[in-house]
Amino acid sequence: MTLFRTLCLALLASAATPVLALPDDANQPIRIQANAATLDDRRNTAVYTGNVIITQGSMRLTGNRVTLTADANGEVSKLVSVGSPATYRQTPEADGNPVDSRAQTIEYHAAADRVVLIKDAFLEQAGNTFQGQRISYDIQRQVVDAGRSDAQDSDSAERIEIIIQPRKRTEPATNDET
Repeated sequence: MTLFRTLCLALLASAATPVLALPDDANQPIRIQANAATLDDRRNTAVYTGNVIITQGSMRLTGNRVTLTADANGEVSKLVSVGSPATYRQTPEADGNPVDSRAQTIEYHAAADRVVLIKDAFLEQAGNTFQGQRISYDIQRQVVDAGRSDAQDSDSAERIEIIIQPRKRTEPATNDET
C-alpha cells in the first residue's frame, strides 16, 4: 500500500508543477507511461523505465529511463531522460512551430525552466537547426545556447553546426527613389 500511496503523491506533486510546460501546458494533466516505476520517498525520486513517455499539453518527453527528482516540498526540481535518443517536443504557441529535440541525455531544470541536451544533441524550431554535444534551451525566453560546456575549455570544445532558414518575404521590396 505504501508504494501505491507514494506513486499517487508523486503524480499529484508533479501535476502541481509545470513539468517541461509553457503557461498553457501547465494547466494540463501530466501522463506518464512506462514499463516500470521505482519510487523512493527518502530521496524524493521516482525512476521510470522502459519506453517512458511523459506528456503534458503540447509537451512530450521520451526516453528509456526517466528520473524525476522532487524538492523537500514535493515539487519537481529536475527530470533526467536517457535514451537512444531521448526526445523532447513542445509547441510554444497554439499556431507556432514546435521545438523538436533529441540527445542521449535530456535534463529539465524546473527552477530555471531550461532543457539541456547532452551528447549528440539536436534541436529544431521553424526549420532552423542546432547540432552539437551540448545545447541548452531556455523555454520561457526561447533562447538556444549551443556549444558551451560547463568547463568552457576552448581546446577540447566540440564544434557546433547551425542552419538558419531564410525568412520568407511576404511583400515585394519597394523602391522609394521615384
